[in-house]
Amino acid sequence: MTTTTQPLRSALIANAVFSAGCGAAMLIAPRQIDAWLALGHPLMLQVVGPGLLVFAADLLHQATRPRLLTWRALYASVADLLWVIGTLALLLIAPSLVSATGATLMLAIAAVVLTFGLWQLWGIDRAHRAATPSRYRHCVQVAVDVPADAMWNVISQLGEIERYMPSLRSSKVLDDQPDGVGAVRVCENHAGKRWGEECTRFEDGRGFDVRFLAEDPDFPFPATIMFGGWEVIPRGEGSEVRVWWELEPKPKLLAPVMLPMLAFGVDREFPRIIQRMAAAAMGNGPLASDAAQRMPRAGLSSYPC
Repeated sequence: MTTTTQPLRSALIANAVFSAGCGAAMLIAPRQIDAWLALGHPLMLQVVGPGLLVFAADLLHQATRPRLLTWRALYASVADLLWVIGTLALLLIAPSLVSATGATLMLAIAAVVLTFGLWQLWGIDRAHRAATPSRYRHCVQVAVDVPADAMWNVISQLGEIERYMPSLRSSKVLDDQPDGVGAVRVCENHAGKRWGEECTRFEDGRGFDVRFLAEDPDFPFPATIMFGGWEVIPRGEGSEVRVWWELEPKPKLLAPVMLPMLAFGVDREFPRIIQRMAAAAMGNGPLASDAAQRMPRAGLSSYPC
């Protein structure tokens, strides 16, 4: 695994410092900045300034989290790009609103903001890169107060995943094959989209890997190659469940957008799925809400996992 979050953390911190500096300047010296821009509205700067400080605080919070959430970094990049678009639109539509000096200053700031936005997108790309350069990876790991063997008894039932994943309408193993290498699990969601997963590794008591049948003409995910897997690891009296995906997205240029969107959905859904599995492993039924509430809060790992 070669993923690293350091480029993204550096980009977020640099953006936070710049945004905080601009926000503080607007609060401390609004009249001076307004004079440079020739806007005639220093109060507007005092409104924008606190917004920039809040934005900077959010960036700093993102950059210092143990697990960096790339979907949050994506919306920061979107905000940066919107700032650039807004600046250009203002100067093109109403160039007389600001002085020549003000226009130069606004374009310089927009150039810096654009740099941060692109730097963050590159950092997102690096954060999700797998050991194979053309592939991208996302992983979650959740700790539960259930022994590993009990969790494995639930997770290893390949065709039963629909019982714990509300987004699925059905799941089954083709031709009644036994759970193990070669078994093909077919899942269908409530939108009618179907896909197959061929088991390529099945290590009893430990985990299994699958190859998504991306070559199928109706494969619903934007990937040319896609793999995944589940691992159950003993942790004291409980266990830790890891779920991972690796894929080659199509088109590859959209990886910094697609992977954070995948991460957003996975990070929200899979801790709950694993909690339902833990409830079933305890004998309380897969949808027993009272049992699920007794499960510990999902603890998502930092990259890589």
